[in-house]
Amino acid sequence: MSQVPASPLRRVAAWLLDYLLISAYLVLLTAASFALRASPLRAGFDGALSRPATAELLGFLLLTLPVVLYFAIYEASPLEATLGKRALGLAVVRLDGYRLSIWRALLREAVRFLPWELSHALLWRVALSADRRVLPFWIAVGYGVVYALVLLYLATLFFGSQHRTVYDRLAGSIVIPTGPRGIGSSRRPSA
Repeated sequence: MSQVPASPLRRVAAWLLDYLLISAYLVLLTAASFALRASPLRAGFDGALSRPATAELLGFLLLTLPVVLYFAIYEASPLEATLGKRALGLAVVRLDGYRLSIWRALLREAVRFLPWELSHALLWRVALSADRRVLPFWIAVGYGVVYALVLLYLATLFFGSQHRTVYDRLAGSIVIPTGPRGIGSSRRPSA
């Protein structure tokens, strides 16, 4: 079954709506971190944030993983869309029109958020470096990879007839407009 792809600009607008939710979550995380700093757990928290590996792990567990799960769970659900996509009448489906399995959705989002997570890992190395004036060459290479991935994702979104990003291609998914009948009914089970 051939699917009509959603326009790239509509996908970007849906991402911006979802990013408002992510931003609200970031505000809650920030408030929780201030509350934690005023608690007896402050020493452990400060200690964890003083080492790049544990700071990155905390960032992954508290920020990246919940965001990836939000996208994957919603897109694998009968709604077939995050709240931002739903608001703009978009759905993420397999190429045959059926709902994504949770595994395909997790793959899609893990690849999608790879540059974000990699940039966080690199930022912790920079922020906690003993000498920020001279950074290791691998930091520059890492940021090069981040920017290359972002450019690749944008190029594959905006060019080509189906506007399928790298992560869409890897997961076998496509983002489509829901149309007047809507999507998310049980007429298309996941597989």
